[in-house]
Amino acid sequence: MEYVLAKNTEEDFQGFLKLEEEFDRHYVNLGIGEQYVRIPFEEQEQISREEFADYFKNEGYFLLAKEGSEYIGYIAGGIQEMPRGYAMRKVGYLDSIIVAEKYRGQGISKQMRDLFFEWLKSKDITICQLHVKTKNTEVIDMYEKWGFEPDELRLWKKI
Repeated sequence: MEYVLAKNTEEDFQGFLKLEEEFDRHYVNLGIGEQYVRIPFEEQEQISREEFADYFKNEGYFLLAKEGSEYIGYIAGGIQEMPRGYAMRKVGYLDSIIVAEKYRGQGISKQMRDLFFEWLKSKDITICQLHVKTKNTEVIDMYEKWGFEPDELRLWKKI
């Protein structure tokens, strides 16, 4: 197993896209995204391509986990500016972490997390935040084990 920084190549994009498809199935099965009406995955390739490319344009971090030529996971994040009124000007942001289902439970997400945190520390970032859907309880449990604490709740209502 190896961990490599992604490159803005077609090969890395296709590996990312394969993992995104698995994530999308999991997400839809949880009933998440219904309030905002998610676009079917089959129609999202261009959106995913732009999202992937954005990590290379901005101050982003995109790490791939590979077993030989197989893409088995990734972590993506970056650094965000805080709104005015905060003494801390920048924070880390964990955008997404995915491990293919057949590779879960092997410590891959923890290894990717540690590499991401090392990168944040090298940029003098001392806080990392993330957003997670409340129905995604398995992932919430993992994040809490990692030391993340809730500090906001976004509410929505269909009108």
